[in-house]
Amino acid sequence: MSVEATILIIYTTKYRLGGHQFPVVAATLAGEKKAAGFEGEIVTRPVESKVDVLRTIAEIREAGKQISEFHFVGHSGMYGPMYGTVAFPEQFSPYEWEKMDIPFAEGGLAYFHCCRSARWFAPFFARTFNVPAYGFFWYTTVSRSKEKYVSAGDSTDGKLYTIGCKGRKSHGFLASAQKRLGFMPAEEMKRFEPLAPDGDTSYDHVAELYDAAFVDIRVRQDEWKWLGEHLPQGNFTMLDIGCGNGALLNALADRVTMGRGVDESAGIIERAKLKNRDHEQLAFQKINGPVLPFEDATFDVVTSLMSFRYLDWDPLLSEIKRVMKPGGKFLIIDMVTVPVAISEYPRLLKDKMRTKRDQKANATFDAALQNLVSHPDWKKMLEYNPIRSEHEMKWYLESRFPGKKMETLNMAWNSRIVAFDSGPVERGVEVKLSYP
Repeated sequence: MSVEATILIIYTTKYRLGGHQFPVVAATLAGEKKAAGFEGEIVTRPVESKVDVLRTIAEIREAGKQISEFHFVGHSGMYGPMYGTVAFPEQFSPYEWEKMDIPFAEGGLAYFHCCRSARWFAPFFARTFNVPAYGFFWYTTVSRSKEKYVSAGDSTDGKLYTIGCKGRKSHGFLASAQKRLGFMPAEEMKRFEPLAPDGDTSYDHVAELYDAAFVDIRVRQDEWKWLGEHLPQGNFTMLDIGCGNGALLNALADRVTMGRGVDESAGIIERAKLKNRDHEQLAFQKINGPVLPFEDATFDVVTSLMSFRYLDWDPLLSEIKRVMKPGGKFLIIDMVTVPVAISEYPRLLKDKMRTKRDQKANATFDAALQNLVSHPDWKKMLEYNPIRSEHEMKWYLESRFPGKKMETLNMAWNSRIVAFDSGPVERGVEVKLSYP
């Protein structure tokens, strides 16, 4: 008996701008599928949370149907589709996608009609679910035409399309002018086959270079100063997530009564063990996925230095709250991408001058760091573990810990170092998770 094929088109309406137009985009897409001769069921469904997505997929699976085409229309972060609202964003982590059961039909396809989905998410989805997946490289916009940008304004009348298109965010004001004048063609969706990574996606191949650069974490003066202002007073127990070579715990060894470092890279963990072999109170281990191998209420503080962007946010945050003692806090320092605004130029100039001064004062560290970030294996790792946008991290953290604000420690032209102190983690918002 043949299994009924279904086209599933899910879309958001509440997350950011254009949400009121996405139902029309979905209806336009469904209409064109019917006009092209598709005779099976076409399901169009608004999804405002991760639970909505899971429920919709479960309904298809439990009905004994299979998905011939999976479409998402909406907004996206670097790691894929966004749900909820800016005030409380939701995003499936890589771990959550990998645990998901999507009943694709033989020859099934996936399409992600959202910003920058071709940069990381579409190839990841293709590998994970063994189906070809399509995405846009550039930012997306709503258009009257699918061949080129034709402004639809705020209208919900007639046919509407979500297209990838060069514009001000990606190519400046000249591209924006071309777009508004109707001369900017729509980007063709990029197809990704379900192929394995073409290189090492972990830190293992750069562990030696990483260790050489971060001999002493205190050379990162902005970060070290901020940590000194936010760590607990006196002695404390500490967990460092994404610990790398253990340099942070090493620098704090005289205050940490019991410290643990975890990382997903076996190579870097071996470096951490070697670096800290004289500190009996410190231990390091490899983990797989967002599950922490520690008892409840173990740590006074949990840190994540330059690693939070790679982590499985919601699943891991649940674990962090579990292993934290009452009153304990989560301290995050990371790098995010964002172009500097004109109003920020004075701050940028000040930070650039301070960075140049620090580079001269720590020439050995600067040279080792350049060897690391210019190495082909480092660049390959970043292809599979991209840096997040500033707003993704800011909106997430500030929604989970209301009243707390992300700080900027240092600015560059297209990136910056940011920091976040959760305060007592038990005051954070409890999120009902689907996993683990």
